[in-house]
Amino acid sequence: MIGQVQKPLDEILEYLEEKKRIVIVGCGGCATIFHTGGEEEVKGMADTLSGREKEILAAVTPPFGEFTCYAPWSKKRLSGYKKEIEECDAILMLTCGDGLQVVRESILEEEYGLIKPIYPGTNPMGHMGGGPTLFKEKCQQCGECELGKLAGICTLTQCAKGLLNGPCGGSQDGKCEADPEKDCAWLLIYERLRKLGELAQLKKARSPHDWSKVRRPRQLEVKPLSLE
Repeated sequence: MIGQVQKPLDEILEYLEEKKRIVIVGCGGCATIFHTGGEEEVKGMADTLSGREKEILAAVTPPFGEFTCYAPWSKKRLSGYKKEIEECDAILMLTCGDGLQVVRESILEEEYGLIKPIYPGTNPMGHMGGGPTLFKEKCQQCGECELGKLAGICTLTQCAKGLLNGPCGGSQDGKCEADPEKDCAWLLIYERLRKLGELAQLKKARSPHDWSKVRRPRQLEVKPLSLE
């Protein structure tokens, strides 16, 4: 999921400085889990902006598990707020950047034919897993997964230097040379391979990582799911 934190209120207010009538949209996915755009946060932002003399035309929070970045869900969810969206001066998105851009492109522009100011209320921090309280970045969506060669530990993400052919030699007491607060990813790999009885894996030379698959913007075409 996309880790995220809420933007400073001053930045949000600067976006909305010349805007009076506002629609707020949250997300039942990542933004709910990270407390940036769930029901509580959307209501809180609506109350805050109302106290700053903004008129909140709608405050939309999809139920838990409904991701704003999935266009079919967002089209269905926002269809009941078309009038408010048409009449608003701006839309504030308490979602990740994907959610904002899906609403902008798939709903405002393609569905409604509207060109409206739309602003982010969060700062996405990358792909993270874990929970319920601590989340860590473990994958950078490189397009060529190396986990099968690295005992299930991604050094492209968890090693500060992104090394694929072994440790740098600078770690101290099992900690990273670049960040002593973090474990050396290669020591973790060594310990895991030792327990698996597969230390011979460390003797294999690795080819350079294929970074061609991270050319952006990427896209995929898949069979649509039934929402019935």
